[in-house]
Amino acid sequence: MITKLSTVFLVLLSAMSLTACVTQNYGNDKSTPLIENETSNNEIAMTRISLGLGYLKMGNTQQAKLNLEKAKGFAPNLVQVYTAFAHYYETVGEAELAIDAYEQALNINSKDADTLNNYGVFLCRQEKYAAAEQQILKAIAVPSYILVAQSYENLALCQLKAKQFNKAQTYFEKAIAHSPNSASSLYQMMRLQYAKSDYKLAQRYLYRYEKSTRRFSAEALALAFKIFKKQGENAIAKNYGNMLVKMFPYSFEAKQYILNELYRLDADKLAEEYQDSLVGDKNTTNKKRVVVLSPKVVSISEKSDLSNRGLKPIMANSVMPTAKQGVEAKEKNKAAMVSLPIHTVAQGDNLSSVALQHNVAMNSLKRWNKLRSPYILKIGDVLYLADPKLAAKH
Repeated sequence: MITKLSTVFLVLLSAMSLTACVTQNYGNDKSTPLIENETSNNEIAMTRISLGLGYLKMGNTQQAKLNLEKAKGFAPNLVQVYTAFAHYYETVGEAELAIDAYEQALNINSKDADTLNNYGVFLCRQEKYAAAEQQILKAIAVPSYILVAQSYENLALCQLKAKQFNKAQTYFEKAIAHSPNSASSLYQMMRLQYAKSDYKLAQRYLYRYEKSTRRFSAEALALAFKIFKKQGENAIAKNYGNMLVKMFPYSFEAKQYILNELYRLDADKLAEEYQDSLVGDKNTTNKKRVVVLSPKVVSISEKSDLSNRGLKPIMANSVMPTAKQGVEAKEKNKAAMVSLPIHTVAQGDNLSSVALQHNVAMNSLKRWNKLRSPYILKIGDVLYLADPKLAAKH
């Protein structure tokens, strides 16, 4: 299942523009001062944080903690020190200590949006869904926060985990409104609509996904196959199946396509969970209304139920890149992404117009797609706009 929550990693070390301290020492001649530049304590602390996270990534927890302790010694009031400690404690399975580290970070700066976002991610992992929603919304409410789309996607993924499908859809819509070309949000909406059996809407999100990115995964192609298969569009479905086998011949999805035409995807499991939720709500559907919280700045002192929460830190360092980390620790390894531009045939298209639209030679289109005279195209056909053999090698 591609259900990732974004943990924000800030590369602050190179961006910090701190003024170096200047100290005055004296040589043998006490009357002659020697001026020396001394790196600021915050910069030293950031370097130690970077080293500590690097060691943690390699699995050397002893050296990781040693460097984080040294960072704390240099800058005991630096937010990044405590978010780094929270990440360390989460990694070694000390949830309560991670909570303490997060609370210290937020006591220093209650509007650190990155910390709030990661706090919510961790709470979601601990299945504290309401608390996770509250913390991520605090991050979104910070005026200077720019990763709003990612945080809304986090909220949506967390609601999926909580089996709150309507709320998940609302937050995905907000994520897409803030970032209309976000491939991950579009893919997740495609997956959710498939689970809800709205295959036409899933198809529309598929086309938006294809337009927003030229990078495909085995999972996306497999889901596209199922969307058209469910609608009885077998020819189009087969095109996607062929792409899957050509581009990802060794992937789990390709093997399942060959064996049983992708009888059961992860999205099918999500569909079962959605149906189960409808059965559970059958007697209360008309009585209950879905409430979606709005971003609201809440004081750090409002911690009525924090004692039972797990926390997830945000890291400021120069070792770990800005990246998304999965909510599920056992998320399966996904096939490598492959760049390959395509064109989905629409009404009025012909080989000449497609070649002209994408500025490629007709002979190349024929060769790449193994087309033979009289070159009849059908609506929904998928045409390669580059050599699939070359793309598959990358």
